[in-house]
Amino acid sequence: MKLDLYQIDAFADAMFTGNPAAIVPLTEPLGTDLMQNIALENNLSETGFIVASDRPDRWDLRFFTPTTEVPLCGHATFASGVCVLRHLHPELDKVSFNSPSGVLTVERDGNRFIVNLPVSAARDWVPSAELKDVLGVPVVASGGSKFPFIVVENVSFVRGLNIETGVRAAKLTSPGELIIAAPGDGDLDFVVRVFVPGVGIDEDPVTGAAFAQITAYWAKRLGKQNMQAEQASKRSGLVAVELRGDRVLLGGGANDFMRGQIVLP
Repeated sequence: MKLDLYQIDAFADAMFTGNPAAIVPLTEPLGTDLMQNIALENNLSETGFIVASDRPDRWDLRFFTPTTEVPLCGHATFASGVCVLRHLHPELDKVSFNSPSGVLTVERDGNRFIVNLPVSAARDWVPSAELKDVLGVPVVASGGSKFPFIVVENVSFVRGLNIETGVRAAKLTSPGELIIAAPGDGDLDFVVRVFVPGVGIDEDPVTGAAFAQITAYWAKRLGKQNMQAEQASKRSGLVAVELRGDRVLLGGGANDFMRGQIVLP
């Protein structure tokens, strides 16, 4: 059996930027163990498996890191939409995915794409004294649901934070995941880094689900619904963010890196 595979850099404005995801289009579902093994072999932060329905604009979608299945991945949803709208059905302008986190949509916006995700419900969360000591800077705000987040005032600290320190801090949260954010510089409203050792990834390059978590905080703080943000990982990614009720819209570019086939016995 041969399966097509597309590797697409989500939220990428240039080659080797954004967050790469492997997307595997299917006509019938695969077994969970097989999908997990394919994701492990791909060795990317996420592999998305999209299963066709009787309509070209509706698909089922599941997400796998190299070590586990997760309920939501923003950049893999984005890349799945690019796969359908750019390659499989270029006549379409919008596609919907049934996912473990509900219906997710991706639409074309000129040469760019917009993914529509649910806002993650807010909850109170206070970082431990040990976590604050690891970072060594004042924390001015915190919260989160799926992703705990902290906010500091120094964007240079966020940009310059070494991965080892970010991972140590993330491991001190119960899910082993942490967003670290600061007000932006230049034309940026805010800047983030995302560390997720709890799912087998030290630092995620550009994380749609993290923006779904933290956008409401910045919208309230800045008094605006439309914002420009950067995830300041080594690969980096620029994201246009819009808070719309209980949804967050994330826009950006996409780069096709590779197309191939998975050969199974």
